[in-house]
Amino acid sequence: MSTTNNRSGMWRIVALREILVKLRDKAFIISTVSTLALVIGGIALSTWLGGRADTKQIAVTSDAGAALAQGVGQQQHAANDKKNVEIKRAADVTAGERMLRDGDADALLTQGSDGRWQIVVKQGGDMELTSAVTQTLTMQAMAQTATRAGTTMDQVMAQASVDQRALVGDEHRQTMGFVLGAAFSVLFMMSAMTYGMQIAQSVVEEKQSRIVEILVTAIPVRQLLAGKVIGNTVLALAQMALLMAVGLTGASFTGIAKTIPALSGAVGWYLLFFVAGFLALACIWAAAGSMCTRNEDLQQTSQPLIWILMIAYMAAFMAHGNIRIILSYVPIISSILMPARIVDGTARWYDLVIALALNLVFAAVTVLVGERIYRQALLRTQGRLSYKEAFKLAR
Repeated sequence: MSTTNNRSGMWRIVALREILVKLRDKAFIISTVSTLALVIGGIALSTWLGGRADTKQIAVTSDAGAALAQGVGQQQHAANDKKNVEIKRAADVTAGERMLRDGDADALLTQGSDGRWQIVVKQGGDMELTSAVTQTLTMQAMAQTATRAGTTMDQVMAQASVDQRALVGDEHRQTMGFVLGAAFSVLFMMSAMTYGMQIAQSVVEEKQSRIVEILVTAIPVRQLLAGKVIGNTVLALAQMALLMAVGLTGASFTGIAKTIPALSGAVGWYLLFFVAGFLALACIWAAAGSMCTRNEDLQQTSQPLIWILMIAYMAAFMAHGNIRIILSYVPIISSILMPARIVDGTARWYDLVIALALNLVFAAVTVLVGERIYRQALLRTQGRLSYKEAFKLAR
């Protein structure tokens, strides 16, 4: 009885060995640290760029020009508190143009004899400033017209303004959902492909060296597979959770800090979907490795898995509307799209539960099929098995 219990717990030893081997691997440590450095560096760069004040120096030649430039500055600062306008006086147009050439001003604002305003820049054009000046002039003209008509600017704007309301989500959340979906897609694909290929390669190497023939005499095949899959799943989940924690912590210091609650919920669900999707793929990766007798054969047996990951990757970028909603229920793809739908506000709690349940059912099926293929193909050394032959063995 004790012997049976000991053998049934052998997967823990295999899982622990998988974890310890990875933690001692310099390549694994370097890749983890470098990825963290990229995440931290990206957040730091975003924070620095977003926190920089953007001050535009405008030269004017009259009081009217100064008043107009001041109005432009107020308008831009109201839209973005990092944008400011500094007004510089020039004696005349010639002096103003000299300031442009010397780099003492970004633009020169002058008014011709016909009353038309002109923006002069050193090189190229400044469409943002032109648009801001045009809008300010329009607002001033409307204010003067409203005064003559005996009304106020607020009343005129109330009649001319249009509000937009979306039944599901909003534009900002949709943008955040797309960005987060893209990030989840890249991370999931990289993790599943990296760890999956390592699982498959370790299986092939054990077959090539005939070590597996010794292992299966001491460890049941099912326990050997379970240990490999669980050990790598724990490592992948820990690495992913670390990246997410660093990302959320860094995001709290940026302009998207107010979206942290929604992002945290999406990240939590993503980790659940990640585990379900990774378990399913890890078993198939192990089965793909057991179908080979050489590392060169692995390219053929791993091709279907790479295609699955590529489809999931492209779905995050290309799927829109109803297609995106439908794909968010498809196992593996749902690991990326459903958490992104949390952020854009289009997923309800039962959508998440249904998608996760489908993922878990798919994972259970792939674990069962993968385990059978792995068990039947592990000790076969007469060349590479095709998937058709492998599925026959798994019946």
